[in-house]
Amino acid sequence: MDINSVEFYTIAFVVAMALVGLLMGRTEKRPPSTHIVQLATTPATDVEDDEDVVCLEALDNGRVRFTRSGLSIGPEETVNLVFTIQEDRCSIVEKKGIRRRRSLGEPVRGEVTVKCLRPGVKYRMRYESQVTSAWASFAYDTSSPDPKVVKLKI
Repeated sequence: MDINSVEFYTIAFVVAMALVGLLMGRTEKRPPSTHIVQLATTPATDVEDDEDVVCLEALDNGRVRFTRSGLSIGPEETVNLVFTIQEDRCSIVEKKGIRRRRSLGEPVRGEVTVKCLRPGVKYRMRYESQVTSAWASFAYDTSSPDPKVVKLKI
């Protein structure tokens, strides 16, 4: 086969494209994982009920504590957090639990400790509240020792 022939350049092109394909590789993403946790709520006495705030705090054991203020729920209602995690993205949706009886809402503070976030990862997070229609997008590094306070927007 001659180096100046069309066949040589065709074969060289095919081999080059095969090498590029091998080098680029196929990046497979892990499927998202979903975790549902219930907030442990207590009556809020020191926080105004119109201040929608989420505080994230990394604990020593690799867990993350979420503290939520600005909720108003009835005494027999619950609030659940639905975490959807894929790679370094985390979406958190706050949903109201089943209403057992109709009553007026009272301000509460919620807290939950989760272990579904990996230590040492900087997450791009989105927090959406279906309870108060508030939301926020932010970055959170699970290795940071300082608590992160996020003000939700309406």
